[in-house]
Amino acid sequence: MESQVVKGLIAVLAVMVVGFVIIGTTKETEQEKRSGAFLATSSLLSSLALDKCTAAVKQEIGTNPYSPSESDSDRTAFVKLVWNNVGTAKRAECRYVMDQGITLLQIDDHTVIKKEAVQTSGGSAPAGVHHQ
Repeated sequence: MESQVVKGLIAVLAVMVVGFVIIGTTKETEQEKRSGAFLATSSLLSSLALDKCTAAVKQEIGTNPYSPSESDSDRTAFVKLVWNNVGTAKRAECRYVMDQGITLLQIDDHTVIKKEAVQTSGGSAPAGVHHQ
């Protein structure tokens, strides 16, 4: 009876040691690290843009916009969101640029915010923004 318990404990320890060895030798590749960083940045950018633009549109028209009707993004530097038929507005457009905030907020034909986005290194400028 004692020998079976000892054999069982040795088997469990052996499985644990093999597991630790496998985990210890499995390293994340550079490609996997870059892919993970890209996904995290893209997710953060989309989340920030949705939060900030939704709040700005709500402040202007008094109605909380839910899911955007249209969206566009380069997934690294900017997100453009468009809501159709939100409250009293037929169209609300918001452009959010990473590290610069909202660079365009337009409700119907009224431009509330319009700032020229400054191109940052490593990212492309949003479409429609010209630099000299």
